[in-house]
Amino acid sequence: MSSEPIRTGSFPWPIVAIFAIVAVVTGAPSVIVLAMGALGVWIIVAVTGRLALTAVEVTLALAPDRLVAGEPAIATLTVSNRKPLPLTWVDARLLIGDGVDPASAMPGKPRGWVDSGFALRGRERVVVRLPLAVPARGAYAIGPVRLRAGDWLGFVQAERTVPVRAEVIAYPVPLAVRDRTLPSLRPLAEAATRRGLVPDPLRFRGVRPHQRGDARKEIHWKASARLRQLHTKLYEPATSLDSIFLVNVASYGQYWIQADPEAVELVISAAAELLRHAAAAGRQVGLVTNGIDNLTHERPRSALGRGPRPFTRSLEILARLGPYAVGAPEVVFLRERGRLPWGATLVIVTPRVGPGLAGAALALRRAHHRVLVVTVAEPPGAIAAHLAAHGVTSDALAPIEHRAAV
Repeated sequence: MSSEPIRTGSFPWPIVAIFAIVAVVTGAPSVIVLAMGALGVWIIVAVTGRLALTAVEVTLALAPDRLVAGEPAIATLTVSNRKPLPLTWVDARLLIGDGVDPASAMPGKPRGWVDSGFALRGRERVVVRLPLAVPARGAYAIGPVRLRAGDWLGFVQAERTVPVRAEVIAYPVPLAVRDRTLPSLRPLAEAATRRGLVPDPLRFRGVRPHQRGDARKEIHWKASARLRQLHTKLYEPATSLDSIFLVNVASYGQYWIQADPEAVELVISAAAELLRHAAAAGRQVGLVTNGIDNLTHERPRSALGRGPRPFTRSLEILARLGPYAVGAPEVVFLRERGRLPWGATLVIVTPRVGPGLAGAALALRRAHHRVLVVTVAEPPGAIAAHLAAHGVTSDALAPIEHRAAV
């Protein structure tokens, strides 16, 4: 619903009144003509000014609305004049939030909006494409649109705000982070074959044509009768192909202390790249974090799944994360133990690893998970040795991995 127009300016109607009085008193033809002309102008200003923004509709679209930070986007503004009365000028100002800039913004120029101006004939639609730049990772809102128009002669102006809105999500810039799905973190069955060497009879997956050497007890008789060919049951492997990423955005042991933005950005970008590696390898991926969504201010999570949808959901969570945590990582991650599938690989991505987070990693390892801790800063030697002694692998990002991938 659009707001009511705010009108400014006025027509000098006392002049019309003076001409009318003089014309009545004197009866001079020239004054009568002037009075009639002034009256006509007054009517034109009143009618066109009153109807300037009536039946004017605005829509906003953004493409693409999912991009990598630094890529351009185009905001398409469509302004339609549904009435037969033309407009001599229209000014449309698209308001953009922090984090989105006009593509041609120069130093010293305002960055909070993009202006465009045009005229509209009766029942005409104008499409304006406004290039935008999204330089940093995040989720940003674009809109509303402020419309200004006026009467044909420029005496009166009307202004209205149209609450159209679009969102753009900028994914983290890919870093040159290597795949850390180490063989030591994979069960032997996964390293040998994606199907696994030890099938779990409780996790039925489907059927396949019967092959020589298949056990008779594994024949699926109903499917074989329906398909008129012997088929053998397939099961999910007993070991897990799941990779769940635990992303910590707390820069220090006390999570409420001011964040280190550079370290948080490295954590989020590294987690996004590790997610890409895992998804490309066909693994199921999920994500848990102690960060909050910049727009909803809630702590998001991505359910475990395979394919583009859970992968995209996880990337969007990382893109929308702010630099502040809602809880200590060890508390948040340990609360998730009941939801984690048995045997899943847990990848903890964190700026630093302290005693509390190290204790949580050991507790998750004792819960039959393979745990990898990836840090921005080198973990203290005593903590790294203690983790390694209990089967938890820790690794720090090398300086070369801080750079954007080429």
